[in-house]
Amino acid sequence: MLAEPHFKRRPGVWKMLMAAMCVALLSGLQAQDLPRQVSIILLGATGDLARKYLWQGLFHLYLEEVGKGHHFRFHGTALTSTEQGQEVIAKVLESLSCPGDMASGHCAELKAQFQQLSEYRQLKTPEDYLALSKDIEAQVEHEGLWETGRIFYLSVPPFAYVDIARNINSSCRPGPGAWLRVVLEKPFGHDLHSAQQLATELGSFFQEEEMYRVDHYLGKQVVAQILPFRDQNRAALDGLWNRHHVERVEIVMKETLDAEGILVHIDNLRWEGVPFILMSGKALDERVSYVRILFKNQAFCVQSEKHWVAAQSRCLPRQIIFYIGHGELGSPAVLVSRNLFQPALPSASWKEVEGRPGLHLFGLPLSDYYAYSPVREQDAYSLLISHIFHCRKDSFVTTENLLASWVFWTPLLDSLAHEVPRFYPGGAENGQLLDFEFSGGHLSFSQPLPEQLVPGPDSAPLPSDFQVLRAKYRESPLISAWPEELIARLAGDIEAAAVRAVRRFGKFHLALSGGSSPVALFQQLATGHYSFPWAHTHLWLVDERCVPLWDPESNFQGLQTHLLQHVRVPHYNVHPMPVHRRQRLCAEEDQGAQAYAEEISALVTNGSFDLVLLGMGTDGHTASLFPQSPAGLDGEQLVVLTTSPSSPHRRMSLSLPLINRARKVAVLVMGRMKREIAMLVSRVGHDPKKWPISGVLPDSGQLVWYMDYDAFLG
Repeated sequence: MLAEPHFKRRPGVWKMLMAAMCVALLSGLQAQDLPRQVSIILLGATGDLARKYLWQGLFHLYLEEVGKGHHFRFHGTALTSTEQGQEVIAKVLESLSCPGDMASGHCAELKAQFQQLSEYRQLKTPEDYLALSKDIEAQVEHEGLWETGRIFYLSVPPFAYVDIARNINSSCRPGPGAWLRVVLEKPFGHDLHSAQQLATELGSFFQEEEMYRVDHYLGKQVVAQILPFRDQNRAALDGLWNRHHVERVEIVMKETLDAEGILVHIDNLRWEGVPFILMSGKALDERVSYVRILFKNQAFCVQSEKHWVAAQSRCLPRQIIFYIGHGELGSPAVLVSRNLFQPALPSASWKEVEGRPGLHLFGLPLSDYYAYSPVREQDAYSLLISHIFHCRKDSFVTTENLLASWVFWTPLLDSLAHEVPRFYPGGAENGQLLDFEFSGGHLSFSQPLPEQLVPGPDSAPLPSDFQVLRAKYRESPLISAWPEELIARLAGDIEAAAVRAVRRFGKFHLALSGGSSPVALFQQLATGHYSFPWAHTHLWLVDERCVPLWDPESNFQGLQTHLLQHVRVPHYNVHPMPVHRRQRLCAEEDQGAQAYAEEISALVTNGSFDLVLLGMGTDGHTASLFPQSPAGLDGEQLVVLTTSPSSPHRRMSLSLPLINRARKVAVLVMGRMKREIAMLVSRVGHDPKKWPISGVLPDSGQLVWYMDYDAFLG
């Protein structure tokens, strides 16, 4: 026999249960009648992206929604101290702007309201998240509101996502009946494996519908119009939108870090054989983004060009251009050749572009196109923030789409890792070096790249006077550029080495020199390489001054100030040199050098660092290996104590034999004061006792010199 339900045997329990359900239902109905509150929490609120775009986007959201039944609270958060953060946020809020058609008095009133609804607080520990949640709940209850949802916008490096997600999920979710939306900025991994790992980790804290991955290009008005344009002009396009009529599709975004023209075809019958050419880059000849569909020209006009009917001749190029922004036009637009068809666009949101005599686009005057631009331009972030609030997920990257894109890109990136990059010296004057040709299914650049540096005659050289240098120095590869470009290149090469090492061995051992030269590199790695696998990186020191680690002259202190405090390296992966033991500095009997050598031997396979970064002193020293000093130049010792000619005299250093075990050694030489030693070392042979830098030659690894133009040319 089945047992009777407990509440049938105990009628009192049944009555209490029914009463509780009625109270809960009544409370829910009453809550629905309360004014609704949305809390928006911006993490990284003092950062560059937040200051330039996100606060302005939140203000636009407030302007759109004020008076429509929602109450808002905006919580700016960061790791910055409360006092400093409040000062930054106050300046940002003061700089906010209203749409041009809004009366100044009304703008000032709404801006003051937004400022009152915005606060800054430090958000660092799990306790901080719990306190934020309790404060939101208390404020909602105090003001007689019903919390309808929370938006967390993560404007932070991706390595911080998982910790933040864990804290939100455990301590800062809204109560029952309220929604949660978490916004994530690019990059979403650096290959398929890392993207899958990040997606899995985030998926353990959030539902798919709770996550909004931002690619701000999806918020561009013209990009958002591409698919609707296809539907709105189906009658005209149905016969043209295929391989029989389309010659090629160009997707150009001249603004990202690398310039690379890429060999892509769509694998379906409609587009079989039609090349989709992708091009992106930074410091190119212009700033512009567009998608261009060029149709095959099947007409042949016997008469000369001067007799063609302007803007109508079928011999003119036929194209559709989704002009995303910048460039000659300067604003977003949709352009259709007049000899193709007149497009249909929503008149409420798109208008015809006014004529601009003298303006040519893709070799043709603007008058040769039907041209339309948005009635009201909106920046991408304002549009995306509005879509997040209204739960419109069509403008965001889903997990499925993200992984599908990495399935496409990862093999391509892996293949490019083995290619020597084509250098581009930058600037509009070198734009011809970007021209390429398409023949036989392959892309190739139209012009070979010059290999010589050519300074202007009888004058101090300027950046535009030089073209790319491809050369060797002491029989090893030399990379030479202006300082900013050189540091960016070195940082990129270090990240690439880290990714390869982690993928292959699960960890990356990086040994870094001190001094002033690497400071800019540390800052570049800290601020511009959010996909760097810091969690799997071990950081070692090449050399150290015999001073306490907190001393300003300590190499470790420089590393801490300019890199470690900005990235998430596990503390047990950071290996400072033990120069300060038993309250003494570099005492021989304390055996600090032997202790560091034992640590290296225990953790670094075969004592072979994945990458060692060195500098070169004006006397030819490297690390803390100095001329006329035999310590560390040969022998079995891995780590040695040495003597410097300058104060502080006592040093600890990796030995030359240990340095030469590395898989890669990078020597960074910068500044005009290094010109003389660079010329001298270029001519000397292997003489490490006189020129220690001349003894750097990895046994089986690679040596690469990174030298700026001042050091190389003077």
